[in-house]
Amino acid sequence: MSIMLLELLTIGVLGLIIGSFLNVFILRLNTGRSTTGRSGCMSCGEKLSWMELVPVLSFFLLKGRCKSCGSKISNQYWIVELATAALFILVWMQNFPLLHLVFALILVSLLIVIAVYDLKHTIIPNKIVYTFIGIALLSNIPVFGTASLEAILVNFVLVLVSGVLVAAPLFILWLVSKGRWMGFGDIKLTFGFGLILGVYGGLTAIMLGFIFGAVIGLFLLYIPKVIKYVSLSLTSSRFTMSSEIPFAPFLIAGFFLVFLFDIDILQLMGTLI
Repeated sequence: MSIMLLELLTIGVLGLIIGSFLNVFILRLNTGRSTTGRSGCMSCGEKLSWMELVPVLSFFLLKGRCKSCGSKISNQYWIVELATAALFILVWMQNFPLLHLVFALILVSLLIVIAVYDLKHTIIPNKIVYTFIGIALLSNIPVFGTASLEAILVNFVLVLVSGVLVAAPLFILWLVSKGRWMGFGDIKLTFGFGLILGVYGGLTAIMLGFIFGAVIGLFLLYIPKVIKYVSLSLTSSRFTMSSEIPFAPFLIAGFFLVFLFDIDILQLMGTLI
């Protein structure tokens, strides 16, 4: 086995383990339950053995059901675990310096929590988005001794200005609509995007997020009309123009495209045209 393949396998396994922890954190966040302690079935409360806690594998070996009570286990578990592993591998392939790699993996983990929590509850938890902003700021501080204090302060101001400029369009939408079109959590999230990606990259991530949101929104709106002969009991069958859609997952998808693949929206549009 080559060293490269071994490294990817190692970071992938780490991603699966972290993804398993993120699942627990998401499910217990703001419920009053501790995010530490042994995991148990959400239905019967039976404590899980180590064999039931193996990321991805346990879900499919148990056929998506609790071993004790037979209740259905959410697909969220294996999806988040695999998504975390895939994103960790993609981050590793960027060949960041060690400190930047650590920051990047933390930021990815926080964004996964935000995306999934917003999907479940249509709200972005403040403690997570503020942590995201804090880590984003820390990641912009040069390694000690590599820059003068003046250079660090100038860079810090420029980074803050980037965050403000990126968040400004969403803030205007929020202000004009009095919060009906846009949640304030999305504004804070995009402020963090600006800190990491800069003005152009941050705005590109937002534009991609709007494109994804529009496409998925139209799909949810019209799919019941397209699939006329299938009885749908999904949320999509009740989706209307006034339905609330969690926007953070789309924004975060746009962020990952820019952060991991350096997508240039203008170049992409020119290619398509």
